[in-house]
Amino acid sequence: MEVGATGPILFDMHRYSAPGSASGRLRVVIAGGGVAGLETLVALNALAADRVAPTLVAPDPVFSLRALDVFEPFGIGRPARYALGELTAELGATWYRDVVARVDRARGVVVLGAGAEVAYDALVVAVGAIPYPAFAHGVPFDRARVPERFDALLAGLASGRASSVAVVVPRGSTWTLPGYELAMMLRAFGGAGPTAPPRVTVVTAEAQPLGAFGPPATEMIRRELAASGADLIEGVDATVPSDRLVELGRGRMLRADRIVHLPLLAGPRIAGLPYDRAGFLLVDDELRVPGDDAVHAIGDGTAGPFKQGGLAAQQADAVAERIAVRAGADLAPRPYRPTLRALLRTEHGPRYLRAEPAGGEDECLVSEQCLWWPPSKVASRWLTPWLAARDARARPRVLPTGGISRGSIGGAPAHTAPTRR
Repeated sequence: MEVGATGPILFDMHRYSAPGSASGRLRVVIAGGGVAGLETLVALNALAADRVAPTLVAPDPVFSLRALDVFEPFGIGRPARYALGELTAELGATWYRDVVARVDRARGVVVLGAGAEVAYDALVVAVGAIPYPAFAHGVPFDRARVPERFDALLAGLASGRASSVAVVVPRGSTWTLPGYELAMMLRAFGGAGPTAPPRVTVVTAEAQPLGAFGPPATEMIRRELAASGADLIEGVDATVPSDRLVELGRGRMLRADRIVHLPLLAGPRIAGLPYDRAGFLLVDDELRVPGDDAVHAIGDGTAGPFKQGGLAAQQADAVAERIAVRAGADLAPRPYRPTLRALLRTEHGPRYLRAEPAGGEDECLVSEQCLWWPPSKVASRWLTPWLAARDARARPRVLPTGGISRGSIGGAPAHTAPTRR
């Protein structure tokens, strides 16, 4: 297990060069302020801080771990929120609060949404994917965009207006674990209140639930769902023709008072970079845009069967090591060999899952003991330990009620490009 400031910067709104480039430091632009982007930034800070001039391009002022979204609506904890301005300042990076409009690889610049251009020697595209509802009916579980719809579903269960829920894991889902975790949370939701626990049925397109983690994980999730009282219908390419009906195929129907489904993902379709029919960015085995050693793409926005924070962090580690070597750091970069890791909350306690590679051909583990540190939802080599250490230092600032003291959501102002009208 491994544990791993800049002041105001003026820029020309038409072309911007990262600070430090004149002194020979490698200009590294990281597009995206999620797990993949921040893992890259923290890794570079650890491996080559004095050799790179990093710039982060991200539109959102706050970073939070989306993997905890399943628990938040049930009142079990809340995802920690970090001011991006504070994080980038501590990591010696410039933060450009904007989106990537296109990449001009011939000129080595990123064109931002407001028209500014950011020059790079190395570019890491980690902008993520775009969730969208899998079905026209039912409730998509999308806490970032439409949290009120799932909140209304829970209110219906709490009031007794609804007593049954179908949780649909659709075909094409690139990370299915939240569907099973959501089902167990829903089963437990009504037990402590005046209403009885709702009847919950999971309908999944997976022939083997959690099959990416191998047979031990499939057997475990079947046992845990049964123990929680949730029903399981597996290997079904379901449709949702109405808000109360799940079509299972071959004339079979499942009726439920409420239906919730995991969203699907679309790629970012960034102009100037190659992408597939679904918009996901194409990369080679070394996570480079084909034919361009200066541009890497990582995370959910790239083509691949799984979209998960832990995998995105591993991709970021591999890319950061290659960039650090290019900047002159003395280390041997390791190849990207993905290992699936996940933490599943059950009524019997946490279950730690590991598969190497996906499917567990070499190794598949299900353990009650932590398989990585810190034991967070997203296993990462650099970001999670760095945030944990930062949280420990800042702990006196946390209010007794669990709120966050004044100033901890703020942070250094971003370099916000002018808005076009």
